[in-house]
Amino acid sequence: MNHADPQTIKRIDEAALKEFIDHGFKNASLRSIAREAGVTTGAFYGYYKSKEVVFSAIVEPHAKFLRGLFDKDSGDSYEDFGKSRLAKLIVYTFDNIDGVRLLVAGSEGTSYAEFFHELTELMADGLRPFCRDLSDDFVHSLVSGLFASYCELVIHDAGRCQAGAAMHTLWEFYEAGWNRILKL
Repeated sequence: MNHADPQTIKRIDEAALKEFIDHGFKNASLRSIAREAGVTTGAFYGYYKSKEVVFSAIVEPHAKFLRGLFDKDSGDSYEDFGKSRLAKLIVYTFDNIDGVRLLVAGSEGTSYAEFFHELTELMADGLRPFCRDLSDDFVHSLVSGLFASYCELVIHDAGRCQAGAAMHTLWEFYEAGWNRILKL
């Protein structure tokens, strides 16, 4: 990436974010991004090698934060089955809704297309010590269902308050299930 003109990079990033939000990565037009940013397509390539590179520049900080949130080595405990991590997820999501929405619903055709599967694996891995009597596939299925519900809240633009309340209710549902299954 060319770092000569930070204002141009900012304009390209803003134009790309808008285009990706409106059309998703797969259907986004690099020409539209360049036009909106006020640069030629050739000039765009002086800053970014490809449409996927600019997409990655936009979403990777969010992906990195979310990966860290569910990494079992993050320092947070999974003793509450991830409830504290889910609360942090909601706060982060709605503080950074555009970038997270791209990860949830706009990443088809990129290396981020399976991002929430990756998060599911991270959370399931963190829960495994508490779920010794359950198969890995079953734990994965439970966590996947929770993330699918979260993704629906983001896709349908639930907003912070509604999403927070919904995730709290979902967690009560899941927590009762975990407690019953694990006989706590």
